[in-house]
Amino acid sequence: MKRVQDVVRDWAGKHYYTLVRSNASHRKSWMDHVTAVKGEKELLLNHCEACQIISAVTATEKLGGHLAEVGVAYGASAKLIAKYAGARSLHLFDTFEGLPDIAQIDGDKFHKGQFRSNVDVVKKYVDHPQAHYYKGLFPSTADPVRDLRFSFVHLDVDLYESTIAGLRFFYPRLLTGGILISHDFLSAEGVNAAFSEFFADKPEPVIELTGYQCMIVKTGAA
Repeated sequence: MKRVQDVVRDWAGKHYYTLVRSNASHRKSWMDHVTAVKGEKELLLNHCEACQIISAVTATEKLGGHLAEVGVAYGASAKLIAKYAGARSLHLFDTFEGLPDIAQIDGDKFHKGQFRSNVDVVKKYVDHPQAHYYKGLFPSTADPVRDLRFSFVHLDVDLYESTIAGLRFFYPRLLTGGILISHDFLSAEGVNAAFSEFFADKPEPVIELTGYQCMIVKTGAA
């Protein structure tokens, strides 16, 4: 006879949901931190997506280098990345005026000015000594980090032009074994188009993650 939890999981699976309990002590801690952040700020990721970012940040700590996030919004995911950054610096890029112009390739899911935030409020909230902020439209703000190498990058920019700009800039600057995670994969037409285009001639596979994320791990082959 099946246990109740197995019946619930099977029901969820049949309806295209996945229910997984995080029993390991470190995963419980991750979930608690995500829950805490969700209680403080609007976090545009679900628990699973946020924990996948934490997992990648912690896994890449041994590589050294730097961390980056493009698309900071209200600072919730940046807060989580900073908590698990270790000794690495975190470079945070956003217009802090919301999304830029929307192109035809992006469809009608987003609108200009969406996710507008205040850089000073975000700085106060993230409150991390190794966090650096760059206000403006990426990559015009990227010159200060042009000579750095990165072990983890998070893109949460929603649109084709912003995604392709992030990939073009950070891909050659990822350390071997470095991880790039993007949000809105599968759920945003422009993000999908940017990944399909950029990685068409690259050796790395684009790995679909749970939720609306994808990941690449830099092989060092290109």
